[in-house]
Amino acid sequence: MSPSGADTQLGYPDRTFDTELLPCDSHTSVTFQEAGPSRYAAGAEPFTKVTPVISSPITRNSLNVAAAHLQAGQLVSFPSETVYGLGANALSQSAASKIYAAKKRPADNPLIVHVSDLEMLDTLLPETYKMGQAYQELIKTFWPGALTLLFPVDMDKPAVPRVVTCGHPSVAVRMPSHPIARALIATSRLPMAGPSANASGRPSPTTAAHVMRDLGGQLDAEADSHGSDNEPKGRLKYILDGGACQVGVESTVVDGITAQDEIRVLRPGGVTVEQIASLLDKAGLSQKVRLRVYGKDMERSAEQESNPTTPGMKYRHYSPTARVVMLLPAKLFAHAVQSSNTLSNSDQPSSAKVVKSLVNAESNASTTPQTFAHIVRDQVANHLSIQQTGSTLHVGLMLSSDSDLSRLIASSCTLTDSTADEATLHPHLLPPFS
Repeated sequence: MSPSGADTQLGYPDRTFDTELLPCDSHTSVTFQEAGPSRYAAGAEPFTKVTPVISSPITRNSLNVAAAHLQAGQLVSFPSETVYGLGANALSQSAASKIYAAKKRPADNPLIVHVSDLEMLDTLLPETYKMGQAYQELIKTFWPGALTLLFPVDMDKPAVPRVVTCGHPSVAVRMPSHPIARALIATSRLPMAGPSANASGRPSPTTAAHVMRDLGGQLDAEADSHGSDNEPKGRLKYILDGGACQVGVESTVVDGITAQDEIRVLRPGGVTVEQIASLLDKAGLSQKVRLRVYGKDMERSAEQESNPTTPGMKYRHYSPTARVVMLLPAKLFAHAVQSSNTLSNSDQPSSAKVVKSLVNAESNASTTPQTFAHIVRDQVANHLSIQQTGSTLHVGLMLSSDSDLSRLIASSCTLTDSTADEATLHPHLLPPFS
């Protein structure tokens, strides 16, 4: 079923929608089969050309509606293993432009193109391009999955419009592992441009409800100072509801084309640097290909950040409207770090063990969970000057030894205490102020 009417090609803000959730049966079985011969040798995943086999009539109907909407040049939000995406036909200048309008996305922030199989990938690449061994190994191991790869573009005859690549000689491509996302692409037989389905600058959505709030009209209704008794209108027509995402952060972006002897991680995400390093080592490539991480052993580049080749390099991500405070409890909770060491032979206590140590602490003035909660609450209250009775706080704590990311955050702060134990715990709801 496809949209009809004279204004079907219009999108937000020229046209708004009664946004609908398209249900996907949680018990659906979606499998993929080879669709026929191709110039690639048939083999294990990722298949060269796939056709989806969908067991649920509900899910099949929702996918058909969404695919027809994509083919008509409109936007569809879809679930992926990383976050919910905002999809459009990546081959259409008009369709891809609607993404920028709906998200209010900066025009110089490139889009990632999603494909369902290797044959679809091949349609995006120059005829003369030959894939190197490192990329072959990355695809074999991490596709379908949360890994985006940069590929060259034929600038004389580009397969995707300039709006997708922002004029760069490269295009970012990934193959999602979420069965609904991949089935949508395979059903429409269109490569799909798909950034996260949120208003630009806001946190990435991991449920259909998050997308509905940002793009289904609620956010715009809240921003309307005049108010209205009418139902809020959305920036897109359909959201495929496939449940909560599994990963919750965007894909890792890798550049293996700028330097033939390097694999450059431009954006961290669902596939870790350690996983990539391990793969290169197992494939016997660690001595031939250098693995580098942007902002770590690759210096940040003003040119790269002013003219980014991939999302996540210039504009901020994960920007909640709530206040966020980072506590560095090196002295206050040193006893928790010490006692957690007794739970394991490891010299690097995990945040989970520290939480367990605090929860199971002996009842004395310095170690009870209640004392811990009061100290944290008072510290945050003093910092934010929160005095309202009944306010609540969500506080997290995690040892810096758990994560390179937490170490990086901590190292950017001005510290007055020892840095040995600072970091952030898993989220816990603290009692209200009284």
